[in-house]
Amino acid sequence: MKLHAWALAGAVVALAMLAGCETMSAEECAVADWRQLGYADADRTGQDGFANRAQSCAEKGVSADANAYRSGFADGLRAFCQPPRGFDFARRGGTFNGYCPADLDEDFRYALGDGRRVYDLQQSIDEARRNVDNATRRRAELDDDIRGQEGLLQAATSDDERRRIRDTIEGMRRERRDVNDDIRVAQEQLPRLSYQMNILRSELGSRWGNSW
Repeated sequence: MKLHAWALAGAVVALAMLAGCETMSAEECAVADWRQLGYADADRTGQDGFANRAQSCAEKGVSADANAYRSGFADGLRAFCQPPRGFDFARRGGTFNGYCPADLDEDFRYALGDGRRVYDLQQSIDEARRNVDNATRRRAELDDDIRGQEGLLQAATSDDERRRIRDTIEGMRRERRDVNDDIRVAQEQLPRLSYQMNILRSELGSRWGNSW
């Protein structure tokens, strides 16, 4: 793999509203800098948005400048396809189905793959944490409900009512045991997943920059 001292591309100063969407108003179409739009689309996600933009403006009676857009897109794509950008883009959950310039494509896709590894592992960590939080909240709700049913049991005046309440309490206690098992499983996953993340950090080091 070819490694180069890539510098992160600077932020693009784009026209307000124009660079942020592909459905454009009549006013936006009238003042559009098509080269700037092409650059901004490529620099943001690497995705070509010309067709949607051109159709949107055609509906307002404004013609798009395909040559200017393509020129800007080509320059913006070179900025986007820098390997550190690819790593950070994938690490944050971005997906890219386009093509980079030939001289950048190999390193970019390698970086994209590393970023996806980090993203997927972080998703697993976040899911385990959510599972712990959700199960802990559910356990607290069950504890409240059980106490409420126990109060009803004390106030019950017939055997049938007491039997019904005891069955309800037993069902809640069974669910509570299941919830405890869920908490235990998720809590056991977290140290293992965190360890895997540390290993991944050690493996990748500052290969694609120090952005994470």
